[in-house]
Amino acid sequence: MAPVAPKRLEGRKVAAVTCFDSFGKLAMTLLAACRREGAETTLHLLELNNRALSRRQRLEIRRIDPRTPIEKHNWSDLHNLCSPMAGDVDALILGLDGQRSRDALLQLHGAWGHSTTRPRLISAYPGILFRFALEGMLDRSGADLLCLNSQQDLSTYQKGCAALGLDSSNAVVTGLPILWRTHPRAEFPENPSIVFFEQPSIPVHPLQRRFVCEQLRDLSAAWPNHPVIFKPRTSSIESTLHRRHGEMASVIDTMSHQQTNLKLSFKPATQLLRKCGCAITVSSTAALESMAMGISTRIVGDLGVTETLGNHFFADSGAIANFAAIRDNPFEVLHNNRWLQAQGWNPEGDSRFIEALASRLQIAPTPLSNSDLGPTSWGSEAWQRTALSNGGRRMLSSGGARSSQRKRHHTRRIIRTVRDSVVGFGWLSKLLRK
Repeated sequence: MAPVAPKRLEGRKVAAVTCFDSFGKLAMTLLAACRREGAETTLHLLELNNRALSRRQRLEIRRIDPRTPIEKHNWSDLHNLCSPMAGDVDALILGLDGQRSRDALLQLHGAWGHSTTRPRLISAYPGILFRFALEGMLDRSGADLLCLNSQQDLSTYQKGCAALGLDSSNAVVTGLPILWRTHPRAEFPENPSIVFFEQPSIPVHPLQRRFVCEQLRDLSAAWPNHPVIFKPRTSSIESTLHRRHGEMASVIDTMSHQQTNLKLSFKPATQLLRKCGCAITVSSTAALESMAMGISTRIVGDLGVTETLGNHFFADSGAIANFAAIRDNPFEVLHNNRWLQAQGWNPEGDSRFIEALASRLQIAPTPLSNSDLGPTSWGSEAWQRTALSNGGRRMLSSGGARSSQRKRHHTRRIIRTVRDSVVGFGWLSKLLRK
């Protein structure tokens, strides 16, 4: 009997810090891959003020790897939480959005100083990159290992780094982590469902959202013997990274009283996909998961194909269709598998990730910075010092996207409130509009 090959991360400690549910799932997916290779793993869930995850969201994160413990902290505890990790933890996964990745990196500069025993930093994406792709990658460029979804993403990152005269060798194409262990279904389900996957902020306009709801009602009427399920991104009491509209679920709920096969479901996407015959979305990452399972997938094209909607990402997928075409032919698989493999489905991605991490663990990490600034991909030293002196860490971590003149904006909101309350009072209304 051949000896068992040693696990590549045996004796290593890997931790993760994360905030939102999608990033929590990402971080737990990476930790699970590390634990299977022998690492001791821990997930630190950092709660933001008034944006704590619900019990359901925490359970979905835990379900990915029940053997990895979860510890809860406040975001403000990040510095104190991470300071003792130098010399104790081998790698730290930043399961964070771009601005909080910047903020965390600045805090870690202060926590670890110029230590060469600090944990290696890892960053990755929980979904597809269809807006602000280069900006988001450069936000995370201070990581020792940047996991990217596709060769196209890597090429974009390399071009951005080259323009700034920077090294891009920290980036590795690992595919989309949520698809690492996704495989085509063996059997087609009986009486398959049709599932629409909502996104927090897409479509943008209320009329567009109402249109989609009406089309789903008509779709359910056309296929009365099949469940047509609306999967909200979250419930009304749950938080997401992006602003959530929420009213689509209430509209569908009202419509379901007349159309009995039209339903709401808050079950996890992976569970709904098991019995799904057609997955519909505007541009959700769930579409890639559906395609990887061999499920008929449709990207809504009625509203156009634009960067605002994000469905331009799927332009070459073969899956874009309007609702009239979906009603006529919902269950035929039309998407292009070669496109899917080029855009994030890499069944060997977890092995590629582990290999990249293991190689970096063989080399002593360099200090995060020779100053209290971020990487030069965030801007020149002169700009970063200007940002810090005029708005502090918040200004630098936001890249200037948030105005430091909060008081003036607060005053404007008060004026708008008063103005709106007196609309119709003639001269007073005109005065307040000036």
